[in-house]
Amino acid sequence: MPVIADADTGFGGPTMVSRTVTQYAKASVAALHIEDQVQTKRCGHLLGKQVVSRDEFITRVRAAVLARDAIPGDSDFVIIARTDSAQVLGMEEAIIRLQLAARAGADVCFIEGVRTKELLESTVAALAPKPVLVNVISGGLTPSFTSSEAEAMGAKIITRAAMQSLKKTGTDFTSAQGMDPKAFFKIMGENI
Repeated sequence: MPVIADADTGFGGPTMVSRTVTQYAKASVAALHIEDQVQTKRCGHLLGKQVVSRDEFITRVRAAVLARDAIPGDSDFVIIARTDSAQVLGMEEAIIRLQLAARAGADVCFIEGVRTKELLESTVAALAPKPVLVNVISGGLTPSFTSSEAEAMGAKIITRAAMQSLKKTGTDFTSAQGMDPKAFFKIMGENI
């Protein structure tokens, strides 16, 4: 089963981003996402995030792409560019950042915290033909779309925290109903 791993900010500058890609690939990870938050980051579904400049974000993406391209044997490792800028700088800026990341060689675009069906659909349209990843966390910024609903809106990859109800119903909303992201992460064993 292919694994997508969260590489946060790449753990430093371009050299560390490159090292992160190389190490994740050696560990047989299929894909990773690199984001545009500052080094001391927050969960994408929590408020109070800060993001780096466009240039710094694209430098991270380029470093990841170059590292992937340097993997011997014509690697099929996937680079996912993630932006958390929608809540901080607006959807227009988030889409611009992902368009630039796609031009820099990212294979998939990841928009964090899309607040409506219409915004997800317009993001998918603006980034076509690049695949778009959406992350759904019950009680988070993105509505609790089922996998089928997100797919119908054009998302090609839908991630969510793993819970038993996900397998049965395609959503984790019922299990996490009434919880905010902090409470949800706590029961999942993550300290934020």
